[in-house]
Amino acid sequence: MKATATFTVSFPIKVKKEARYYIASCPALDVWAHGKTYSFAVENLKDILQLFLTYCFDHGTLELVLKGCGFPSLKKSLFQDTACQIDEMEVPLPFVIDRPYAN
Repeated sequence: MKATATFTVSFPIKVKKEARYYIASCPALDVWAHGKTYSFAVENLKDILQLFLTYCFDHGTLELVLKGCGFPSLKKSLFQDTACQIDEMEVPLPFVIDRPYAN
């Protein structure tokens, strides 16, 4: 029997308006997205982060990727751009656990 577990991870994000689009980024993972509105940019970034992290997990590289990104600590220089709004985003990560478990 398979069990499904969902983990929620919080990442700091930055959102900035550039011409006609909003640019959303997760500096901690160097992941970017855009959208015509603030909400679309943030939702696109959330989708991309879910895909990126799930892909890394599925391929056994999540720990290496996070280590390469400097986790557990962040560099303060990532957040010195005062022209950006800095928020935090929760990214749910659905994982299927294919191991027997006791009832």
